[in-house]
Parts: sequence; structure tokens; C-alpha cells
Amino acid sequence: MSFRYTPELLSYMNEKGKKHIAVEVASSNHSDFEVTELYFRFVKEDYAYYLRDKKRYILKETDVGFVLLPPYRLHYEETVTFGLKRFLIFRSITQTGISL
Repeated sequence: MSFRYTPELLSYMNEKGKKHIAVEVASSNHSDFEVTELYFRFVKEDYAYYLRDKKRYILKETDVGFVLLPPYRLHYEETVTFGLKRFLIFRSITQTGISL
């Protein structure tokens, strides 16, 4: 499995000093149906090691930093691509290649 970053995301990461991306699974069962989604966020290096040591996340090293994968059964393609999406002034990480 390999990880790619879009030029927009790399530029943003360099500008903000970010290196590590955590892939997390969010679940909500406070209604009549349960919702489970993936979400992605930047984490600092000490928190990355905390996730690895305490939460059993899998640490994958890339050219930029680490990608932390949760200890859940997810489906991964050969190449996972991370990108950046903008909505007004808000930015979020996008991905292709990981599914529940």
C-alpha cells in the first residue's frame, strides 16, 4: 500500500507545519439508525505515538510524515490518495482508496 498527497495538500501542510494524518472511524447511534463514517485530521507527533502505543493504530511512514490507520477492518486499495477540499474559509482532508 502506498500513500500519495495532492500538491494542494502538500502546500497546505508545508504552510501550516503539519506532517501526520490520522484516519479515524466515527460512529453515532443516537437516533433510529447508526451512522459510521471515516474522518481525517492532522495530529502532532507525540499524539501519533500515543495512538500507536495506547490505541493500537498502525503507523505507516510516508515521504512527508506518518499516516495512522485505525485497528478496524477497513478496505484499502493499492494507492491511497489524500487531498484538500475547500469550502469558503474551511479546509478538510479528502481521500480515495479507503472504505468501510
